[in-house]
Amino acid sequence: MNGMRWVPAGCFLMGSDRHYPEERPAHQVRLDGFWMDETAVTNAEFARFVAATGYVTIAERPLDGALYPGAAPEMLAPGSLVFRMTEGPVDTSDYRNWWAGSVPAQLSAGAAGPGWAAQPGAFLRDGRG
Repeated sequence: MNGMRWVPAGCFLMGSDRHYPEERPAHQVRLDGFWMDETAVTNAEFARFVAATGYVTIAERPLDGALYPGAAPEMLAPGSLVFRMTEGPVDTSDYRNWWAGSVPAQLSAGAAGPGWAAQPGAFLRDGRG
């Protein structure tokens, strides 16, 4: 395939036993071989792909409440975290000092729940690239 490279099948260690509980247990995973682009995909290229296929990103899909028992319904809204550059050192015990919760600009921030804000840069159908 032009512009792509074949990544052969293989095994890798997924997860961690030393960090967050949700990363446990570290375990071997085997993947089939797959094709990968040689270069990064631009926003414009991704927009063309979405227009041609109707693809919906994970950040745009509502979460399945069955996978998150006890989660408040308003916390199951689509969204993502966006890295926010700080002006200097910050208290690293609070991730909100460098991550901003965002929802796609086409959604209202209120729909995503407390602590989330609509971010113009998070517009998932933005074709700039």
